[in-house]
Amino acid sequence: MATLTVSFPGGIYPLGLDYNPSIGELVNLNNATVVSSSATQRVLQMENGLKLKLIGTGFTYDAKGYVTGGTLASVQLLQSNGTTVLQTLAGINRPFTDVSDAADTFSGWDLNAWLMSGNDTINGSSGADDLYGHAGNDTLNGGDGDDYLVGGAGKDTYNGGNGYDQISFAEYEPTALRGVNINAVTRIAIDQWGNSESFTSIESFRGSQFADVMLGSAANEQFMGMNGRDRIDGGAGIDEVRYHRDANWGGNAGVNVNLTTGVAIDGFGKQDTLLNIENVRGTASNDVLVGSAVSNVLRGEAGNDSLNGMAGADTMKGGTGNDTYYVDNAGDIVDELSDGGSGTDTVVSAISFNLANTTQVKGTVENLNLSGTGAISGTGNAGNNTINGNGGNNALNGAAGNDLINGWLGNDTLTGGAGNDTFFFNTALNASTNKDTITDFNVVADTIRLENAIFTGLAAGTLTAAAFHTGSAAADASDRIIYNKTTGALLFDKDGLGGAAAVQFATVSANLTLTNADFFIV
Repeated sequence: MATLTVSFPGGIYPLGLDYNPSIGELVNLNNATVVSSSATQRVLQMENGLKLKLIGTGFTYDAKGYVTGGTLASVQLLQSNGTTVLQTLAGINRPFTDVSDAADTFSGWDLNAWLMSGNDTINGSSGADDLYGHAGNDTLNGGDGDDYLVGGAGKDTYNGGNGYDQISFAEYEPTALRGVNINAVTRIAIDQWGNSESFTSIESFRGSQFADVMLGSAANEQFMGMNGRDRIDGGAGIDEVRYHRDANWGGNAGVNVNLTTGVAIDGFGKQDTLLNIENVRGTASNDVLVGSAVSNVLRGEAGNDSLNGMAGADTMKGGTGNDTYYVDNAGDIVDELSDGGSGTDTVVSAISFNLANTTQVKGTVENLNLSGTGAISGTGNAGNNTINGNGGNNALNGAAGNDLINGWLGNDTLTGGAGNDTFFFNTALNASTNKDTITDFNVVADTIRLENAIFTGLAAGTLTAAAFHTGSAAADASDRIIYNKTTGALLFDKDGLGGAAAVQFATVSANLTLTNADFFIV
């Protein structure tokens, strides 16, 4: 029975990392050189800069320095200075020749697994540790810090200690037979081999590559189902399901998670069942995350994600990529800061929304679309925004920046604000129900864009001079866009002096020096 003890000297992790890896990950004896040898120890210099001290009794060597005898008692992993101990594996008590032969055959990982194939004790440090039991009935003690505990085959016991600790059954185990059953209430897990394992002070659970069953407790916990059709019940508390590690095991697809229906499609394409889950963490691919009636936290990570918190005051974090946020509650928060948000992002809001409101928006969001038919408002920020209204009478304000503003249906009030703004008209004309007012049109800086599927007969590009007329009505057969300088009305006449009546689609200020150059046809 071996005992592995992890140290955290000076609060500094090895090799510039932000955690203590398993000793098997740090030991690589390929091209290692011998620093010194004696009857009780041999010190090796590894290519990664760390040293490995082999300690025992009766060490003997031949003329070429090869091991010929002795007993290995323990191993110390040292910093490059050769004195600061990072990890100690004691209680080995194997013939030194056997260990030497194994080192010639195995990788550092497999050598460590061979040395720890019995009923071992693994003790973590005061920092964040990765602890592996390998085969045997092992005891893993995380100590302080946020630890990652993997028991492997055998009947294992886990004590996370202080910090936010995780037990994992996801590591590749070729002899594994089934999914795991984890019960955080009883603190018992049935592993892939049918062993009943106990755990304490564990806050996060990672399943296997099979169909797992997980039940949370009254605490706030995290769950990762991994591959397989998993059933995850968070129980009481504020619980989170996470899919961001699926890709590490080959689940590279984006996920579709709906907390309202309790159905999720994971990164492997398998369907999970979710109950009593409040928060979701997505993947680096394109995810669709839908919340529930309670307050949710949705994290899209990388990729072009769709985040919809549904009812409740939700926090949505898109991360990198071009993300879309659905807002329906004044307490909703759109966060483009916490997870390194970037890309061109869009808020789709069923309520009045202001992209410059730092209470609701963390970071920068570029676009705003209003949904539904309510008479609500939409306001931009200092950037170049695209702002779209809904089917109601909206008040849209681009604020600073070069903005594109489209009222869509309804009698909307449109304000460009500072910058070179474009006002877009592309919905069916109706002088009673779809007539917008542009409050601050600037003939020097701003543009009116017209969709030629609506404004028929107009060629794409800048409106021709012949198609523009200032007056109360068309003056000849070529006049299409008419500006009434007295009232500020803008009208479209599809046949000039023909029999069709002109239809007003907007109002701007009176007495502007409008010309055909202020209009652009798409």
